[in-house]
Order: sequence, then C-alpha cells, then structure tokens
Amino acid sequence: LKRASKYAIENCSKIKEANEKAQSQRANPLLPQSDEEKDALEYVKKPAKLFMALCVKRPEIIKTLMEYSAKEGADVLAKAVCNNMPKLASAVAKKYGSTKIAFSVAESADSSNTTILHSFLDNLVPRSGSPPTQDLIDAFIKIQEERSVDGKKDPRFIIPVVSGMKRSELEERLPEFVGADNSVLKDALHRMGERLRRQADSFREESESEPLLGMTLCEQMVFLHKLNFLAANLPQKKYLDAIRTCLEDDEVYTDHTIMVALDHISQTFLGGESLPLAYMRTIILTCSKHETLHTWICQVLLPRLIEGQVYNDRRQWEGWMRCAKMLESGDAGVSSVDAIQQLPDEQYRVYRAKYPKRGRSRK
Repeated sequence: LKRASKYAIENCSKIKEANEKAQSQRANPLLPQSDEEKDALEYVKKPAKLFMALCVKRPEIIKTLMEYSAKEGADVLAKAVCNNMPKLASAVAKKYGSTKIAFSVAESADSSNTTILHSFLDNLVPRSGSPPTQDLIDAFIKIQEERSVDGKKDPRFIIPVVSGMKRSELEERLPEFVGADNSVLKDALHRMGERLRRQADSFREESESEPLLGMTLCEQMVFLHKLNFLAANLPQKKYLDAIRTCLEDDEVYTDHTIMVALDHISQTFLGGESLPLAYMRTIILTCSKHETLHTWICQVLLPRLIEGQVYNDRRQWEGWMRCAKMLESGDAGVSSVDAIQQLPDEQYRVYRAKYPKRGRSRK
C-alpha cells in the first residue's frame, strides 16, 4: 500500500494533465477520466484490494488505509480505495456491527482523512432493504457533532442514514443540506427518498401510531418551498437555488411530481396557510419547462388561487398575473383567459391595466 501511494503521488501531475487533455465528462467521478488514469488505477488496484481484505480481519488498520489514501497527490489510490469500499464496508459491518465499526473508524480518522471516511460511512448503510436503525442514526449524528469545526456541522456525515430518519426531523435539518454545496443537497435528497420510490409522487399523511420515515420527492418539493430561510440564516438565493436544482432535474422530479407538490401547497393555502415565497416563481418556471401542465395550471391552479384570494399578497399576486399572461395567448393550445375572467372586478382592472386585453372581452 505504501508503494501504491508513492506511485500515485509520483504520477499525480501526469494523470491530471492527461485528464485535462481527455476533457472527460463522465458522470461517475470514480471512473478513470483518461487512459493514463486507467493504467494507474490498474497498478494500484491490486495492493489496495489486498490491504482492504486484511482490514476485515484487522479493522484497526483501516486507519493506515485512510492515511496512505489521503496523502496529497495520492488521488488515484483514493479512487481505487473508494471503488472497493462497498465490499470492505459490507464485510466489516457484518463481522463487527455497523454502529460499532462506524464509531471505531471515525475515531481513528483525522481531518485529512475526511473524504475516505465519508466513503466508508456512505457504504456502511445499504441503499435498499430495511432502513437504518435508530442506534445507527444516533451514531452518525454523534460522529457529525464530534467532527464539527468551530461549531459548524458537516451535513455529509448524516446523509447515509437520512432514509431512516423521521420526516419531521428531516424537515428541521433541511437547512443544513440547502446551505451546503449543490452536490451535497442532491445526494441528501436522493437518499431521503431512496426507499420510497413507489410513493415518490405522494404527500403522506402523518399517523400518530407510526412516524413517517424518509421524504418522498413530492414532500421534498413541498418542504423546500416552506423552508424558513431567514430563521435558518440562509441567503434567499440559496433557498431559491435549491428549488431550481430540483426543477431542472426533470428526470427525477417529473411533471407529475411537481404537479402534486404544487397542488398540495395550494390546498393548504385554501386551508389558511400563506403561500411560500417561491411558490409563484415555481409555477412560472413550470410553465416554461412542462407544457404538459398548462391545462392543469389554467383550469385548476389559477382559479384555485383566486378562490384563496391570492391578490391579497402583493408578491404572489404579481406572480399570478405574470403566469396568467404567459398562458393567455393560448399558443400551446390552452389559455388562461377563463381563469382571468374569474377575477373580481377590481383585480381584473388591475390585471388589464398591466396587461391590455387580448381576445374576447369580459362579460
């Protein structure tokens, strides 16, 4: 392992240069980005696997594994170790117990080993089957607290166990993920819903007898909108960017997922709750991105918001008018004219003053 680390460091510059020339855009960062890196991975892979096999028998030497893999310039060795980490984590979890080995490895890792430690902890929790136990969740939370720097917690430490956490707790912790890098947020949201794929497009009702675990895709959109970014000391831009990140990932957050989330929020609006700051902004972005939802927006959502007197909130009213204007022409085969016609006289005059009449006049 020492020789593999030395080899990785000595060839680091050459590999980086080759990767830059290859300009590879592979989605999986653990795959080689160039032929040079591929050859280097092959060289260090065998000693890494052999050492990791020894780690199963002697878990205390995982500390040595992390130290050599985390040396400056040993990137290709770290990549080889991370590629084989699922096997190591699974083996030591079965032999020593997930909670015990999580504490043991975390205690032996210093700040320079953080990336390898994250990889180990991430692979310690299976992505399918039974959710993480409360003991394991508590262990990961304690590890996060013990490794905080100047009182700032790294949300990556608890991402592996979020699928087993209560939805109410995830709602409270959501600002931690929103305030982190975009990749951290996306990873956290993915793992929150990884055991709820069949319920992805639903907002589950709370039950007194059994708490809800994880967070469906629909629930993620709802709670992101409702997040109190001011109370969490988050910039408004972070709040808005988090929602946009989900909207742009339309292979995951489909038009139906977005529709159910917007529908749920509008129903709570009729029940007396205020609309979240980003709500109308999301509808406007949805108009541009999902033509399939134009009919629903025109025939259901816009009239419902009138029923809830959306015009009493200046910001939301501005958003409503802008959305109605976007769809009024009927270029996509459906028009918001009928919804506009349902406005009270005063609000109709305000709308027409801002956007002069097109099409049929009001009866």
